[in-house]
Amino acid sequence: MKALFFAAALLSVSAQAAISPQPLADIKDVQFNSERVITAGLPTEAQFPQLKAAGVDLVINLIPVGNRSGHADEASLAASAGLDYINIEVDWKQPTQANLQRFFEVMDANTDRDVLVHCAANWRASAFYYLYLLHSGSADSNELQHQVMMPWGDLKASLGKYPQWQRLITEARAGL
Repeated sequence: MKALFFAAALLSVSAQAAISPQPLADIKDVQFNSERVITAGLPTEAQFPQLKAAGVDLVINLIPVGNRSGHADEASLAASAGLDYINIEVDWKQPTQANLQRFFEVMDANTDRDVLVHCAANWRASAFYYLYLLHSGSADSNELQHQVMMPWGDLKASLGKYPQWQRLITEARAGL
């Protein structure tokens, strides 16, 4: 069922996408959320030129600088591929409303650009993007949350295991 949903979403997005999904299918946990925004886990070094060729303009990295789950110098990888780059350091153990507000500011300032939002495994990225959709006026629903945060797997169990993320989501929803 999950594969069928992904295939249907991929086909519907590819017909209208500014970002070409086919060259990016091998990026870890990639999600084609809209015609302009994808979320994913950490791209390999070799995938940065593929991102540019597929139409991505801006990479937003949510992994803290120096974190072992990221690249040593991702800003240089992005620049070498001709991509703009922004790092918002989100501590997995302590995501903050300030991190989220900074993300909203960056996304709001780049609505006319094709964006990759990533972290190590597309958990931070998908959670932030879900909250950005709410910030942007999308109607909240369990279906929306499950669809956007699909990389989390069993969402209830995952958020139970990582209560700091449930807290961030609950606080963000209350403030919207």
